[in-house]
Amino acid sequence: MDIGTITFGTLLNDPFTGHRLTQRERLAEVVAGAVLAEELGYSWYAVGEHHFGERDVISAPPVVLAAVAERTSTITLATGTTLVANRDPVLLAEDYATLDLLSDGRLQIIAGASFFEEPYAVFDQTLESRPARKRENLELLLQLWTEERVTWSGRFRPALHEVRVQPRLLQPRPPVWVSGGSKPDSVHLAVDLGLPMVIGTTARPPESHAPVFDLYRRLWAERGRPAGLARTGAASHVFVADTTARAREVWREYYGNYFAGAKLPAGARKGPFDFDALVGPGSAICGSPAEVVDKLGRLHDLWGHDLHLLSIDIGGIPHGTVAHAMELVAAEVIPQVAGLGGRGATAGV
Repeated sequence: MDIGTITFGTLLNDPFTGHRLTQRERLAEVVAGAVLAEELGYSWYAVGEHHFGERDVISAPPVVLAAVAERTSTITLATGTTLVANRDPVLLAEDYATLDLLSDGRLQIIAGASFFEEPYAVFDQTLESRPARKRENLELLLQLWTEERVTWSGRFRPALHEVRVQPRLLQPRPPVWVSGGSKPDSVHLAVDLGLPMVIGTTARPPESHAPVFDLYRRLWAERGRPAGLARTGAASHVFVADTTARAREVWREYYGNYFAGAKLPAGARKGPFDFDALVGPGSAICGSPAEVVDKLGRLHDLWGHDLHLLSIDIGGIPHGTVAHAMELVAAEVIPQVAGLGGRGATAGV
C-alpha cells in the first residue's frame, strides 16, 4: 500500500499560542512539506482545491504543484481533488499537461466536484448539475488528452471543432483517478471510464465506506476490465507522536480547532465534536506509531485499498510538529504497511 500525504493549506490560529501565519508563509510551508515528504520516502504528495473560503489558501493546485515540481524529483504530485465539475476541461487539459511536463511525468489527478455552494454560485452553475458536469467534463478531459484533434459538443460548455490542446501530456496514459463519496454515481463513472478511484473516507464511520469499495470492484469485474488497474485509495485525518498519550494531548486541541470553523457541504448539519469517538472507532487516526500501524491495518482489512493519503497539517499545527509526525510515519509506519496489497477486482464478487 502506498502512503502519501495531502494538504489543503488550511490557515488557522494556533490554539495554544494564538499565532497565525500569513498566506505567503502557509504556501511556503506547503511547498516545504512536499520536499520533506520526498526526502522521507512518501509515495504521494497531494494538494486540495478550495475556492472562496476563509481557511484554505490553495485554489490553484497546478500552480502550487509546479513550484513543488521544481524542488522535487521522484515523489508523485497529485491533486486531491481537481474540481473537474466546476472548471473548464479545456483549460484543465492545458494546465495539467504543462504540470506533467514540468514534473517529468509525476502527475496524478484525483477528479472530483466541490461539495460547497460558493463555486456553483460564482461560476453560474447549479448544485443539481454536479454529477452530470463531473461526468461530461471528465469525459472531455480524457478525450482532449487521448485524441490529437477533438470535435465535441455537450451541455455545459461551447462545442469544439478540431481542437488540439497544447502542450501534450508526457505520460502515455491519462493520470486520472475519480473521487467519490457515499453515492454510487462516481463509482459508475470510474468503472465506465476504466479509472482508479479515491473514496472520501474522512467524514463517516469506516464501516460505511466498505460497500463503496466493494461496489467499485464488483462493477469492475463485471465489465471484465483488467484486475490490475482496479486501484482504490482512501484518506484520513492523522496525527502521530512518540506516545499515544502525547499524540492525543496535542491533537485534541488542534483537531477541535479544525472542526470549530469548518464549513459544511451544502445540506449537511453540524454535529458535536467528539474527539474520542473520532480517534477510537471513528475515521481519524491518532496515537503512537504502533497504534497508527494497527489502525491503518484494520482499515486496509476493511477496504482493501492500494493508496492511503494522510492529512496531518490541519488545525493550525506548527510546521515543526507536522514534520516530526511525518518523520515518525516514515520511520515506523510506512515500512510496516508498505507490504499490504489491494484486493484488485475480485473482492465483493
